Amino acid sequence: MSSLAVLFVIAPPVWAVGAPGKPFHKIDTREVFMRTLDIYAKRDHVTQRILCAAPDQLGRIQQNFSAHLGFQGVSVTAGGPDWFGAVSRGLEKLKPEIQTVIIHDGCCPAVPYPVIDDLEEAVKKTGAAVLVLTPGMPLARSDERGQLLDRLNPATLREIQSPQIFSRVVLEKAYAGRAGILPPPPDDAALVRLLGGKLTAIPGSRLNIRAGTEEDVRVAGEMVKMLPKPRSKAPLSPFDEAQW
Repeated sequence: MSSLAVLFVIAPPVWAVGAPGKPFHKIDTREVFMRTLDIYAKRDHVTQRILCAAPDQLGRIQQNFSAHLGFQGVSVTAGGPDWFGAVSRGLEKLKPEIQTVIIHDGCCPAVPYPVIDDLEEAVKKTGAAVLVLTPGMPLARSDERGQLLDRLNPATLREIQSPQIFSRVVLEKAYAGRAGILPPPPDDAALVRLLGGKLTAIPGSRLNIRAGTEEDVRVAGEMVKMLPKPRSKAPLSPFDEAQW
């Protein structure tokens, strides 16, 4: 994997109307977004970590989390007022050597380690890769009053999950062209696709629930407990293990 950065975004996504996210709610004793940072703690090839917040979140982060974030090597930036503004500011902070960027919703703390491995491999194909799931329940379209209309075929639909991964060139090109797009696309992958980019879709995980509401936070807490453990690094030799 080329030089890799992760942008942890806690500004609310465009699509999350009514469930902007609970990044500061706690799972046990740690905030949701801090649990999300933990996913990458043992991924030593990640060379830059940036927390991308909305302007109204910045003061809270600086007051309560600066020491913890500094210890983890996570820098903080704010742009807004929405997801795209926060990511745009994060892109401005990337080191020159960064070639690949993961964008991870800070409200998604239960992503299995192997899924991220698969993403990092998939991005090599088209410069952009996303996690998808086939909907597990029947779906229907509704009108503005909430009345159900026609049923949708789940076999032709996919749920898009976070994180998503992009080559830096592809992502920066998409953000350079986003100003004239109305209505705004729901996420970064959709932005890339609208501007002519190609996406590689790979299977996501049912464990990967977004903590959008208080109920979701409780469910995400249970999912975190079910995550497979990251692979341990094997010692180079019995002597190295003894020295440790």
